[in-house]
Amino acid sequence: MLRISKDILVKALLSVLSGLLIAFLFPDFNFEFLAWFALIPLLYVINKSGGFKESFFYGFIAGLVSYVVIMYWIVYTVHVFGNLPYYIAVFALLLLSAYLSLYIALFAGFSKILLNNYKRLGIILIPSCWVFFEFLKSNLLTGFPWENLGFSQYLNLSFIQISNIIGAFGLSFIIVLINYSIFHFIFFKNEMSKRQALFELILVLFVFISVILYGYYNVYSVGASLKNKKPLEVALIQGNIGMFQKWKITKKRTTRIYLNLTKESLKYKPKIVVWPETALPYIISFYPRYWSRVMDFVKKNNIDLVFGTIGARFFDGKYRYYNRDYMFGKSGEYSYYDKNHLVPFGEYVPLRHRFPFLAHILKGAGIGDFTPGKKFRILEAGKIKAGSMICYEAYFDSLVRNFSKDGANLLISITDDAWYGKTAAPYQDMSMTVFSAVENDRYVARAGNSGISGIISPDGRILEETNIFKRTFMEGYVRLINKKTFFALYGNIFAYVVMALFSLSLIYLIISYVFFNKSLKK
Repeated sequence: MLRISKDILVKALLSVLSGLLIAFLFPDFNFEFLAWFALIPLLYVINKSGGFKESFFYGFIAGLVSYVVIMYWIVYTVHVFGNLPYYIAVFALLLLSAYLSLYIALFAGFSKILLNNYKRLGIILIPSCWVFFEFLKSNLLTGFPWENLGFSQYLNLSFIQISNIIGAFGLSFIIVLINYSIFHFIFFKNEMSKRQALFELILVLFVFISVILYGYYNVYSVGASLKNKKPLEVALIQGNIGMFQKWKITKKRTTRIYLNLTKESLKYKPKIVVWPETALPYIISFYPRYWSRVMDFVKKNNIDLVFGTIGARFFDGKYRYYNRDYMFGKSGEYSYYDKNHLVPFGEYVPLRHRFPFLAHILKGAGIGDFTPGKKFRILEAGKIKAGSMICYEAYFDSLVRNFSKDGANLLISITDDAWYGKTAAPYQDMSMTVFSAVENDRYVARAGNSGISGIISPDGRILEETNIFKRTFMEGYVRLINKKTFFALYGNIFAYVVMALFSLSLIYLIISYVFFNKSLKK
């Protein structure tokens, strides 16, 4: 009979606890206050572990628990819309969660090395280690930044303002910094010198107070600057056409649904109207009748319209298809943007040409065959210069900042979250979009097929939002802003600096071990 020692059981349970605390930070739970001590159980386990491998193992447990709870909706999406059995849907959840857990496992493993070899610098290097692997997760293999640690604070208005300088990765750094300082004080207070304890206390208090003071200042500054800007009426149209219906009902009926909802919104006299991602699920440029119908509606009602559809180009002997949105201007002009960052296994099958069996296996799973766009086009109509974020592009800060850097004075987010059903995913989606607004000091007008549609202010407040799975429209106000934030201009400089510190700390240990025969405590 297999016996598990008390020590292993305690460490495993503490790892599970950290995983649960991390999961509880995000929607549907929104216990964001747990962030300040969620990692302490895991840090304790790392400290008590025997080395890299053991710490890696317990970090993996914490990561697996957190991602299974956060992303449980994968089961619903894969089963209902992928048309795959439940056991495969559960396997897909576990597989994706296991992959994402590797990054927390690597954080745990390398944190053990740092704790053993850098007694005084841990307060800087441990948070840097977290940012290193979170950044890697967000960019490697197309990247998947879903619910990075900093995103958990989207309701903490004063705290998230600093992201317009240090980005969401900087917020993750501060959260881990505070976790580590509490852990270090509780479990190492008898081993620290008074000088070191005082240094860590002053550092953490300085960082936290500075961030909060900057937050209050920025909220006030944004509010004051907006008073001098003319409000622009906007209408967000939520067609709520089911995923099974969307690709089956006629072009005439789909177009009529959106035009009728837009007609209802005209009583509020909007200047710009936004329809969701692939609101018109056909190649509108192939159908002059519908192109003219929508354009004539725009000109007749003196509005500017942004809507999602499908784009196509013919080259190399075949058509390429794009997830596209257009802006039709009241003067008859138009511009478009093709989605740059596609969803793997949603909008395309990765490596399908090298491994054709993947496409064959997933043939019935409802996966698209889109080509990524190559340019960051600004949608322009009159004074409006809109940066369009299609679906989960909104979470990729290095992508979004290109729009405001290149002159966009408004951000538009169009999406179709019907895939997620009535799960936490639409709310998680909305929470991450908040950071596009704060990092770039821009209003975000967001239209979703099934919701959530809403307006986010430049300081990150969700001003208005709709309920999910309701055919409706929402009216509100945005303002056009031209100022460029530090983050929009320079991106993740803070993240690069702290990642460099982590990398240099490892390089120093390796050089010391190889060339100077200094012991390396694993």
